[in-house]
Amino acid sequence: MNNKQPKTKKNKGKAARGGGSRGAPAEQTAAMDLVGTCPVMGPVEAEVHRRAVDASRAYRKNMATAKALRGEQLDAPVAAPPVKGFNGLAALRRRSHEDDDDSFDAGKNDKIEAVTAVDIAVRLLLARQIDRRDGLAGAIRTAAPVVIIDVPDPDVLGRIERVWKDVVLPPAAICAKFSGGGTLRHGQYDAVFVVAKMPAKPKDADDMRRTALDALSIAVPVFAFSPRAEAHLPAELLLAATDRIAIPSLDATAIVRTIEVVTATKCRRTPDAATVAHTGLSELAIAVRFDRKPADCLLRLTDLAAGKTAPRKSRDLRLDQLHGMDAAVTWAHAAIADIAAWRRNEISWSLATTSAALNGPAGTGKTTFALVFSQAAKLPIVTASLSGWQASGEGHLGHLLRAMRQDFEKARNLAATHGGCILFIDEFDSFPNRGKLTHSHADYQIEVVNAMLELIDGLGEKEGLVFIAACNDIRRCDPALVRAGRLNPVIEIGLPGLSDLEKMFRVRLGGDLENADLTEICELSLGGVGADVERIVADARRVARNDGGRPLSLGDLSGVVKGADDRPELLRRRAAVHEAGHILLDVLFNGAAGIHATITPSQGTGGRVTRTERAEVAGTYDDYFRRLQVLLAGRTAEALLLSQARVRTHYSHQMTAAARLMAPMKFLMFRSKRVAMRRQSLKRQNMRSTTLRCL
Repeated sequence: MNNKQPKTKKNKGKAARGGGSRGAPAEQTAAMDLVGTCPVMGPVEAEVHRRAVDASRAYRKNMATAKALRGEQLDAPVAAPPVKGFNGLAALRRRSHEDDDDSFDAGKNDKIEAVTAVDIAVRLLLARQIDRRDGLAGAIRTAAPVVIIDVPDPDVLGRIERVWKDVVLPPAAICAKFSGGGTLRHGQYDAVFVVAKMPAKPKDADDMRRTALDALSIAVPVFAFSPRAEAHLPAELLLAATDRIAIPSLDATAIVRTIEVVTATKCRRTPDAATVAHTGLSELAIAVRFDRKPADCLLRLTDLAAGKTAPRKSRDLRLDQLHGMDAAVTWAHAAIADIAAWRRNEISWSLATTSAALNGPAGTGKTTFALVFSQAAKLPIVTASLSGWQASGEGHLGHLLRAMRQDFEKARNLAATHGGCILFIDEFDSFPNRGKLTHSHADYQIEVVNAMLELIDGLGEKEGLVFIAACNDIRRCDPALVRAGRLNPVIEIGLPGLSDLEKMFRVRLGGDLENADLTEICELSLGGVGADVERIVADARRVARNDGGRPLSLGDLSGVVKGADDRPELLRRRAAVHEAGHILLDVLFNGAAGIHATITPSQGTGGRVTRTERAEVAGTYDDYFRRLQVLLAGRTAEALLLSQARVRTHYSHQMTAAARLMAPMKFLMFRSKRVAMRRQSLKRQNMRSTTLRCL
């Protein structure tokens, strides 16, 4: 006997409504509707799904009716009598208002709310997590459980705050929100809840704790929503918690069911993993609408995900294309391997490579490294800096600290929802050494450094968070920030040498000038960084493009690097003598490895000497004295070979540097004299003591 019912409109409506009941029919409906596509829904999720289907059907029906009425109004002929004078205009305005009122009256009784994909998805996510806790749905209606709900995604948290009551409580339930103020009394409420989006301020912590204890004492269900309970909720709520659930990010099941509810059409295929990974509530709201088919919704989601994953053209690099920073690339490969092992549960997070400090001159590619590492590790990245935090408000200390905590919290939330996250802080040497602050605003900066220390120490509580800092001179940082255990290792990124510069040019040239000899270009570019190489190639391409769109030539690169040198021969010779003096003494003192000289004008100078390998110095008086001699060697060479040394703008910065260098030399000389005098004094005292003992 065949018990299969015919697919009539009546039977379809009955199946969608679950037979009008809240028990087994709803579960049976879920199984019938989603077999072969999604897992079977639990009772709470099935009920939420049933109500969403009913609301969607009512909304679509109301929209169809409104559209038909509007079409009739637009098609109706409009007979406007001639209007003359002010009285006629007043009558026309009255008639227009009456027509508008009539059009509103037609839909006044239809209290139909719009069915949005975002609300449906959030309801389904919450309902599914409640179903996964055995007995929780029944306990909410018959007992007084304390439920902690972790919602790392701030967008999801904001939506859950609006819709959670419709998911877990009966329609007539009365709820009270507690947030550190007021008094809760037994018998007035069916449930109490708190939504903590930010950690409580110290002055409000006691009130929050007291109100939490009041909520626990009235024996009603308590719901606490926050990104991370340990950082946002009173400890008493955590101790009293009977259930704790975490709201995950959107998955394929939630996306498919949301599309089916909104479009009222069966979704025949599921989104791929890449689309799911890059779909949030914003993408869902953009792509999933009631006037689209499921296939159109999925296609739009795929396009949005592809747009988020596509790298920028100017930074379309791989780790093995980051030349001049071999140590950083080695660290990155080790970190990626450790993260993969951690995800496979082969190692604990404490054993993984999770932090590094990048130290080097501006433009050496520290920020580029962080972005490329993020792409290689397939992790989201949060970038921040002290200047950005200061600009987030009015410059007050409270605004700055709040912005700092928000970025750290954002990184923690992304780590929880995406299986890891990178927190990159640029200009890290803006956090100064607290022991050397003597100005009137020292207290302000000390508070900022203390807050950074507190936040860095808190990173250990969150697995999956990789911390990278970049600075130009790490010696300016507070030692507590960069000690082992907080931020290590410190990776030095220096100026690229000839071989690294050639590799950089090859990467940015792509297939152009494959067989060209770039030795001269690289020699002229010594002292530059990756950003300079990128600028040179871009300028050369622009020259070729503006010259009739011809292919790029080696002369274009050479012209950009050399620039226009209209100096007379006398000045060029003087520049050569000047730079020869510098390089001669530098080689005598520090060796010939990694040092080059050029008289090509650059950055306001008539030439320069570049050392790509930093000379080892101990900071003694002799080290400073040798450096001072190198700085003054150019002017000395001019005086010896050209009879006189001229003070020119091109080299005035060297005199300034020499003057600055003499300050620590004076200090070292003074200290050495004091030490010598102290030694002589001790020697005389010892001789006097010896003489007295002999007597």
